[in-house]
Amino acid sequence: MRVLVADDNALIRLGLRAALGELDDVQGVEEAANGVEAVERVRQGDIDVVLLDVRMPVLDGLGALPDLVPRATVVMLTHTDDLEVVTEAMRLGASGYIIHGSLAPEVLGSALRACLAGGTFTAGLPSLIPSSPSPQAPAVRPGGLSAREAEVMDAVARGLTNHEIARALFLSEKTVKNHINSIFNKLGVATRAQAVAVWLSPQVGP
Repeated sequence: MRVLVADDNALIRLGLRAALGELDDVQGVEEAANGVEAVERVRQGDIDVVLLDVRMPVLDGLGALPDLVPRATVVMLTHTDDLEVVTEAMRLGASGYIIHGSLAPEVLGSALRACLAGGTFTAGLPSLIPSSPSPQAPAVRPGGLSAREAEVMDAVARGLTNHEIARALFLSEKTVKNHINSIFNKLGVATRAQAVAVWLSPQVGP
């Protein structure tokens, strides 16, 4: 895969270029210092994944997202952990949201592969990812999700695959798929990224 690192901090771009360059399946790493440069580069084609910062001059990450997501998989890699920003990024089509320093380079590579394959991934946001509802104090769940569906959605928000969810919750993969289809219907969404955005929303969050 070819990766574009969009961040206004030259040291961060340099560090990510070096780290990603060590991964076997990364064919190239390019850089952009702001959202405008990122959009212009992605429009040229052959970029598979964009690692996108939120706060940049000229055009920030959220402003660039609508022009990036139709052409490449976008994963937010930033210091910003504001819940509203996370939710907006996922609503606009980001496939992942990772806080700087929360993943080792090889795990970051796995996250990019998962997002490129159509999954979602979040890391470094423990205070924003809803925990499983407690039987003693049931949470209000968006869309009327059942307790089991809420557990599945928690796992989806953490970036787990269907296989990983099945193993973690002692379910079959078919059952996990059925739960996810039901969750999509109840939340009125079509993708995992959209479901995560709704799940993290402060207006309707669990």
